[in-house]
Amino acid sequence: MTFARVLYKSYLFVAGIALMVLGIGNYLTAVSKVEHYQEVMKVVTPTARSDAFFLLSTGKPHFPSEARERWEIARAKRDFYHVVLSAGRFMVGIGLLCTAISLIRLRGQWPHITTVPHSSPPPERNRYAQTPSAPR
Repeated sequence: MTFARVLYKSYLFVAGIALMVLGIGNYLTAVSKVEHYQEVMKVVTPTARSDAFFLLSTGKPHFPSEARERWEIARAKRDFYHVVLSAGRFMVGIGLLCTAISLIRLRGQWPHITTVPHSSPPPERNRYAQTPSAPR
């Protein structure tokens, strides 16, 4: 049995590789999106009106509604991609752990797999053939 065949028959190894690939994809996507929405937040930063600080009824500065809405949407998307980024890191970590455990298990089994002699199957016997018997 080849080493590649042993690896792909190990469910833990296959799961680890799949988790690492998906985690790396999540991580790379999230890094670019977080940077993008961070830039959008800088560009769309709502400006406060100077007379809004003197209003007694509200303690918060007043933002124009469209700019505020765009900023809040960009912040929500950035926060979502921060979660995706964390999930990607977690998936890569779990994938590495699964792969390492499966390789350690297979390393212990590998001498047994390679030392099994690859002999040809025993010759097939014809059960109907009769052996000559001595006459009585």
